Parts: sequence; C-alpha cells; structure tokens
Amino acid sequence: MSRHLEDFPTNVVLDRHLACLQFSNADRFLRSAEEARSRGSDDIAYHSLAITIELTLKSYLLAHVTDDDWNRVHIRHDLAKAVAYAKRAGLKPSPELSSVIALVHPYFMDGGFHRDPSGQWPAGFAPTACQIVRHLVATVAQAASFRIDT
Repeated sequence: MSRHLEDFPTNVVLDRHLACLQFSNADRFLRSAEEARSRGSDDIAYHSLAITIELTLKSYLLAHVTDDDWNRVHIRHDLAKAVAYAKRAGLKPSPELSSVIALVHPYFMDGGFHRDPSGQWPAGFAPTACQIVRHLVATVAQAASFRIDT
C-alpha cells in the first residue's frame, strides 16, 4: 500500500532529551512484552510490542529529523507511517519488522487492544515477534547512540 509522506520539517529543533526518554520508555515496553509472552499473555505482549515499535521509531525520528509536534500531526499512532518515515530518515530496520507491523498495526490503529483484549494471534509467533522488535530497539540504539537500560 502506497502512503503519501509529507516532507520533514526544515526548521526543527531536535530534542535529544525527549528522544532519549521515548527510547527508554520503548525499552521498558519491550521488557513488558517479553514478560507477558513468557506468561502466555499474547494480547498484552502484542500490545506492548506495538507501543515499543511506535516509541522506538519516533525516538529515532526525534533524534534526527522531527520534533514531537510534527510526529503527533503526521504519524500519530500509525506504525506503517512511522517505519516509512524512519526509513526515509536513514534507518535500516530488518525486513522481518514488516511482518510484526502487519500483524499488530490494524489492531493498534483501530483501538482494538483497548476494546477487545482477546485478539486472534498466530500460534507461536510471539517469541519471534519479540526477537524482531528487540532487533529494532538495538538497531535504533546504535543508530541514534541511545543507551539500552539493563
């Protein structure tokens, strides 16, 4: 599906503090996803992974080309747009990330995690999804010189 992407702002003041804060929150949501997955709570795991993806990609954009207002207006909670903008800004996420986004994006965008916490998920995919998103977090940490909390 082709998406129209707006140009990045030209007079942005990068907010490194906010970028680091969002990245730190993303890392915490990833740990929540992994814990939920280990307990067999796939709904919570996938919701936490969606939030991890959103915050990770937005933190990358904040560190390089956008500000929070721009992200709020142009991306909102659209994971497909967030990854497209991050790629445009130079991020090279793994091709496997698209499979996780394709799975959680429609449910995330529609508010399904809040309305109906009993989504139908592919059996056995949650551990793989966690690994894919962990790789995204590591890729962004390296590309933006963020520290991963341990």
